[in-house]
Amino acid sequence: MRSSLTMTDAGASRTITSLITAGRSLLSASKMGIDIYAVWRGQTAEEEKAQVTGFSTVHGHVGYLREAYHGEPYATRHLCAEAFTTGEARMPAALLRERLPETLTLAERREREVYNETDEREIAAVLKSFTDFVALCEEKEDETGEPVTIVASY
Repeated sequence: MRSSLTMTDAGASRTITSLITAGRSLLSASKMGIDIYAVWRGQTAEEEKAQVTGFSTVHGHVGYLREAYHGEPYATRHLCAEAFTTGEARMPAALLRERLPETLTLAERREREVYNETDEREIAAVLKSFTDFVALCEEKEDETGEPVTIVASY
């Protein structure tokens, strides 16, 4: 999904198309999957670059979530459902926080059932990524006074 959202800050504008394009070019060399990016007013180039992680499932703390197309359930589709309609959506942090418990249940179920993961540390790392993602969205909403935009590339 290509995004045309333009974020503005102090008269300077940038598009998140470059972020999606970077993710897309990486996707073409690998199996497809779901990439979720948090975008906020005042986001720096360094913060944007930190979100290009090579399909990491443990980088929620920088505003990036990843799920490969290996089977349901997809926790990202629950957490960020609105972003799957048009490819992007402004999502209040309170809504993300409200959805987090069920998201964590789905993510753990996915780790155990789809990947047959039994290592509690590995599962905890994936769950922490979702928790960190929501915490970052809360932090950025507090800083900017507006909800982050969630971009879904899938």
